[in-house]
Amino acid sequence: MALCLWTVTGCHSCQQTIDEGDAFVVLMDSSPRGLDPRFATTDASAKLVALLHEGLISTDTADGSMEMRLAREIVQVDGVTYEVWLRDDAVFHDGEPVTVRDVEYTYMELDSEEVRSPYAGLTRRIETFEVIDDHRFVITLKEPHAPFITDLSMGIVPRHLCAGRSECEGDPVGAGPFRFVRRDGDLRFEFASFADHFDGAPEIQRLVFRVVRDDNARLLALLGNSADLLQNAVSPLMIPVVERSDRLEIQTAPSFKYTYLAFNLEHPILGEEKVRQAIAHAIDRERIIEYKFRGAARLSTGMLPPDHWAYEPDVMVFDFDPDRARELLDEAGYPSVDGEPRFEIEFKVSASKFRRSLAELIGQQLGEVGIAVRVRSFEWGTFFDDIRSRNFHVTTLQWPSVGEPHLYHWIFHSSNIPTPEHRAAGANRGAYSNARVDELLDQGQREEDREKRRAIYGEVQQILAEELPYVSLWHEDNIAILRKGTEGYYTTPNARFGALRVVRPAPRP
Repeated sequence: MALCLWTVTGCHSCQQTIDEGDAFVVLMDSSPRGLDPRFATTDASAKLVALLHEGLISTDTADGSMEMRLAREIVQVDGVTYEVWLRDDAVFHDGEPVTVRDVEYTYMELDSEEVRSPYAGLTRRIETFEVIDDHRFVITLKEPHAPFITDLSMGIVPRHLCAGRSECEGDPVGAGPFRFVRRDGDLRFEFASFADHFDGAPEIQRLVFRVVRDDNARLLALLGNSADLLQNAVSPLMIPVVERSDRLEIQTAPSFKYTYLAFNLEHPILGEEKVRQAIAHAIDRERIIEYKFRGAARLSTGMLPPDHWAYEPDVMVFDFDPDRARELLDEAGYPSVDGEPRFEIEFKVSASKFRRSLAELIGQQLGEVGIAVRVRSFEWGTFFDDIRSRNFHVTTLQWPSVGEPHLYHWIFHSSNIPTPEHRAAGANRGAYSNARVDELLDQGQREEDREKRRAIYGEVQQILAEELPYVSLWHEDNIAILRKGTEGYYTTPNARFGALRVVRPAPRP
């Protein structure tokens, strides 16, 4: 215990004693990049945006199921037609009612010259948006798009503050359970309970998100009673320290999170399939889960977890087998000569100490089969810009919410390879291209029969598991650390903060 505490308290200049008064304080490890739902492409942004802005539906629920939010009812009339009734008691934070015109503006201007949202595909799918009255409309798509209803989770912005502008006027204004109060740079964001929310005002009156990038400082803030919640932002190795605390409690649950090793397929060596297969065989994932995650993760065979309706179990797997890894590297034309490295690659990761430690361990394991690995870590903004620009060899990242399998299209369809002119054009950042996968993904977005979709995405999973644009690593559990006495909190499979709508804060000491 003494050693653990020395490790935790060995952080200097850690701002763990900031007094936020009666606010409910949530600690985060990275800053959101904007609070407009039309541009929320990072996990941190999505988490805060979902509290400020309501969509027509939401999947930020305890079991990941869909629930109605701004929509009172949605009826799919046929394969391309959707009739929607809005609730009539929703208002924006400035008091203006939420109407069909706000929905029309949000959806139909994503691809405009003023907005140019990374989610412009939603606008392009829509043939017509017919306004019936203030609370009823009909959307007709150009062609069937099976996951369209999940697209309706995008937060609605107020037309009267946003129309004709590239950014909405003033501070963020939504219709969510919390309203924006202020921000201090990119390290502190303060929200307040919205009294006129249609579900009633949250019991948390003041909600503060503090970004603390140092892993130890975040834990110290919790141990020191200056924060209330930390979710998925502490090394699992620190859990024993939390378990000994009489101030904190832990919630863990399986999640939809998917952690992977990604390759730049334009790299002259990593573009070879046998090299990627060798790397997959060289990583001892079970050992990493046991010692780095204390068992709080599940091995993955692909993006979808085993309990997902479209999960395909019959795929190629690459168990830990360093001898086979060496054979594959030899076959690929990269023999080991006199103990010298076969080749060297650069492994880019974020500045998180825990993520860097994982990368260094993977690098050591690759070194044992003759691949020299140089690990480099960067502040999140720089790191993510490099990944989107394909300025990397290998990297590890995480998809925080893999629910709708149409996400495969965004990540692996060749039309979604970012370019220097449009880095946010898609998430196929490794430049993977396979004509059969493109064909299947196009079919999957049009097919509405679930069993047929299951077969389509099953074949996609089989191809990706063999060709390895990603090495699937694991599905990490959600780990929430709370101040004892906090009532009503639950983790969601997509690791969002939807439970803050109903949380009753613990009494202050």
